[in-house]
Amino acid sequence: MSNSDFIVLDVETANADYASICQIGLVEVVAGEVVSQEAILVNPDDYFDGFNTSIHGITADHVCGAPLFHEVHAALSQRLSGSIIVHHGPFDRVSISRACERCGIESFDVQWLDNQRVVRRVWEQFSKSGYALKSLAAFFGIEFQHHDALQDAIATNEIFRRALNESGTTAADWLSRIKQSLPTTAKTISGDGNPDGPFSGETIVFTGELNIPRSEAADIAKRLGFRVEDGVTKRTTVLCAGVQDRTKTGGYDKSSKHRKAESLAGLGQDIRILSEGDFWAIVPKPMRPNVKTERPPSERSNHRGQLIVSLSLEDLFTDEELQRMLTGMPLSDA
Repeated sequence: MSNSDFIVLDVETANADYASICQIGLVEVVAGEVVSQEAILVNPDDYFDGFNTSIHGITADHVCGAPLFHEVHAALSQRLSGSIIVHHGPFDRVSISRACERCGIESFDVQWLDNQRVVRRVWEQFSKSGYALKSLAAFFGIEFQHHDALQDAIATNEIFRRALNESGTTAADWLSRIKQSLPTTAKTISGDGNPDGPFSGETIVFTGELNIPRSEAADIAKRLGFRVEDGVTKRTTVLCAGVQDRTKTGGYDKSSKHRKAESLAGLGQDIRILSEGDFWAIVPKPMRPNVKTERPPSERSNHRGQLIVSLSLEDLFTDEELQRMLTGMPLSDA
């Protein structure tokens, strides 16, 4: 693989669990030219949430007879091995890692490169906002069918290649350019995060009952770069939904924040809804609180349960990145 070779990847999921991959889109670029494009339907071995289906249009009928994720993984492992994988936003790589963890298999041996982070550094006007895929495609006049994994991968490739041309760089150059800086800490729930964290530019809102105090979760989110806000707005890009107490949500299964996030997403806003487990999955292992659960959330009483987090995401962060996010503390001491 040369410095200019890379593969763009995008995924869609069947429900709020990021392990429930139902479609993978791939665009392979060699020496600056697209050599292959592929859309792969995946049987998630899970249910399809109506909200997700309303976004991407994929149903259980579409994946009937499609391979399971571990079968797709086996078919792609050799092809992807050693490649630079370009994705738009952090959640595609998280989905892949969570699906691998669910299947008990190793994640792909690849180097991940987030196109959002490239875009925000190449064009000053997108450094703080406007770097969602749909917004960038509109700005650059790129027509595509949003939330089709292959179409999203094609659009991501178009934007990434424009960024490479604008900056006079290669994909390999950006792997070495994008580094983490020391995190900031904060005591309040809302506020800005570490500007050089891996999720800088993302705005997260927490809702529902978490397994640690919300202020602690907010502090971890800020260290990773998230701006934390109290309510869902047009700035929100991520909602972390804990367990809901129906006595506090007017009998609804979802909080008002959750319902508003779904409403905004239905209107076209790029907003991701994570379970608490998904949130911990994007947090490097040394930064996670030591929590585990004795019973599944559906069986919990009013006493605070605890969450088992076994997913190892060292493949998502280099040793240097982890050390910097841990204020320089050696990993062996974490």
